[in-house]
This record gives sequence, C-alpha cells and structure tokens, in this order.
Amino acid sequence: MGDRSTGPLFHFAMRIISGTWRGQLLRVPKGVRATTDRTREAIFSILGNAQDLEVLDLYAGSGSLGIEALSRGAVAACFVDLSRQALRIIESNLAGKASSGVTLVRQDCLGFLRATESTYDWIFCDPPYQGIDFPSLIRTFCQSRALGSHSLIILETDRFHSINLPQELVSVDQRKFGDTVIHFIKRSDSGNQELHRA
Repeated sequence: MGDRSTGPLFHFAMRIISGTWRGQLLRVPKGVRATTDRTREAIFSILGNAQDLEVLDLYAGSGSLGIEALSRGAVAACFVDLSRQALRIIESNLAGKASSGVTLVRQDCLGFLRATESTYDWIFCDPPYQGIDFPSLIRTFCQSRALGSHSLIILETDRFHSINLPQELVSVDQRKFGDTVIHFIKRSDSGNQELHRA
C-alpha cells in the first residue's frame, strides 16, 4: 500500500560531514531514523581513510553513510533498501555528485547478503531497531561473501539490543553515543583483529 500522506516524503535533516561534498544537505525519507551528524562524524573519525575502498550501505535509508564514504574517497558504494521511496531519495542525494561506482538495489537486505558475489571493505548496517531479527542478521553475515577476510561491519543498534557474536565473528571495537551503540565487527579468521586494515 502506498503512502497516502499529503505532506512531503522527505525532509532535510543531515549534511555531509567531510570530503568532496562537505556541507551539502541530504534528504531523509519520511519516517526513517537517520544516523545523526554527530554519530556519523564519530564513526568516520574512528574508521579513518576511505580512499579507494568499496562500501556497502544496508538498510540505506537516505544513503548518508555510503555517500559520506564516497565523499571521503571511496571508489564504489552499493546502497540496499527495500523501500522504493528510500532509493529515489538516495538517487536524489547523489544527483550531481557520483555516477560511476554507484549501485542501488531494491531488495531485502538479508536476501542481498545471501545472494551477492561481491566483497566489500566497509559494510554499514543501520537496520530499524524494531522488527529486526539480529541473530538471523549475524548468521547471514557469517555466510555471506560480502564479508571478506579484510572486511569491517559497522553495525548500529540501540542500547537495549545485545549482540551475541558466533565464533566466526569478533568485535574489534564498540562505541556508545547516547542510546546508540556502534559495533565494529570482523571475521575471526581475518588474521588482523585491529580496527584498521594492516
């Protein structure tokens, strides 16, 4: 069923923090809980250099995390969301910015993780806090080719959701910003349990 509301389908709630498109505003789909500027700035301060990386933005919403990575030098970004409205807004947010290296996919994120043949350097995952089966999400990451030996998952939850990792995955860092918790996760067999790539 479509959105029958008569108001706008988006609002301007965020800006690009740094890089080529620094300061430009981003549209956010109506009803989407977006990662705040403060939290995004902290995440990228922790992550460091995005130059020449390939990133995946799951439950992309406005696409703010993937777009921020592109602004900071990432060469490719794949945005996955089940909402047509979200993908239209991501396309709008990218207008005049990036064309090559950008992929928009309308699909359930778990289905995408199961089907993809591609591997990514950074995997941003900011699902809606309610209605998400986090154990299933974590199991799917373990089995997905998206997560290579060098990959890093940046998973956002609220403080009320505890994340239990199987032996295949390891937490390399965790940060709290108010009620938001950011988990930095790698494969256990990556050979590098530091946050950044060797």
